[in-house]
Amino acid sequence: MSVWYEITVTGIESAVRGFVAAREASLGGREMAVFGRDLDLEEARLSQRVRELLSGGSHHLVFAPAELALDLAASLRTRGREAGLELDGLSEVVRARVRFSVVVFSRELAGRIRTELLAGLPPGVEGEAIEEREEQDPEAREVELYTPEHEYVYRASGALSGPFPGVIEVRRRASELPFVKIKALELETRPAEPPA
Repeated sequence: MSVWYEITVTGIESAVRGFVAAREASLGGREMAVFGRDLDLEEARLSQRVRELLSGGSHHLVFAPAELALDLAASLRTRGREAGLELDGLSEVVRARVRFSVVVFSRELAGRIRTELLAGLPPGVEGEAIEEREEQDPEAREVELYTPEHEYVYRASGALSGPFPGVIEVRRRASELPFVKIKALELETRPAEPPA
């Protein structure tokens, strides 16, 4: 997995998206960016963005793999002002994390969640504090959703963390599974020096 960066840009969103698309095309489309607005980011990052917006400008987060990120940062420094854009910051994404919880009343769904979410994780993605529990009550015979007692209950919770693109993939998988609740994406970053 390649290194990913978080780029903070001030400007109009359509200009940022157009600038990024042009840089992606200049690299032959080998690498693609992800916009922070398109992700469910942790609240701390969102509240920080709101403060920045209120203090004077429209800030946007762009996430990109190394080659594209460094190209974007350099291009923003040299040509960004022409598009009304300014590079405000560059950080390396050290680790991403998504927390989840699930409660299902079907063995079939429990198996699907184990297979599609917890097994076969992308390279570098690992489980943190994963707890799984199955409960069986042979006295309860109904399998209806609103029945107070169920014959079978599967509960799982924890976090999946690792490289940014792998966690984004896991988050996508989780969002497609019924009864899986996912929390906002958490990111651990460290400042990086923009290229000259």
